[in-house]
Amino acid sequence: MVQVKKPAQREAILKRAFQLFARKGFKKTTMAEIAAASNMTVANIYVYFPSKLHLLYEIYDPIQKRQLEALAEEVRRLEAPRDKLRHLFYSLWHAIPAEDNGFANNLMQALADEPPRRGKINDLLTWCENFVTALIRESLPEERRALAADNRLAHLTWMAFDGFVINWRLGDIRDTEGVVELVCDLLLGEADAVSAARPSGRRASAR
Repeated sequence: MVQVKKPAQREAILKRAFQLFARKGFKKTTMAEIAAASNMTVANIYVYFPSKLHLLYEIYDPIQKRQLEALAEEVRRLEAPRDKLRHLFYSLWHAIPAEDNGFANNLMQALADEPPRRGKINDLLTWCENFVTALIRESLPEERRALAADNRLAHLTWMAFDGFVINWRLGDIRDTEGVVELVCDLLLGEADAVSAARPSGRRASAR
């Protein structure tokens, strides 16, 4: 007999899994712990979610999208292209990694253990790259928008995001502001004129 899925039970699983992932991390959290915290069996959990990775994506997908949508609202309130780009990249590479309860790191842990060439079970990365591409394009002056004609720049931005997430977790906080200014210089075509006059690294690496 097919078991009827109950919205209240599904929400209970998501709530308890969120708490456990935030506290213990993806690897150290077991499905048995999630089931016990949700007052149900592991078999019940699998009725709602095919795997622990599916459960993580179900939690993190809306968190990530809300973060980017909020960022877009902040960027659009700014006027100058440099201010827009500076806020966009600083938020992606510093502010968001600092505040997401470790979920970006949890996702990297989870994907690192997936079988090679299995592919991703969720299109979150594609959604994020499409979103960031559009935001970069509208932040650039019209004559520079060809730099974000496709998702390659956003893909590079997102790969950097993963690296900054790991460094934040390890306490290795580099000169993020300096990196952001350099990227803004390059995108705006001002690398020679602006960076030459700007002092290097304002923050030392934490070792």
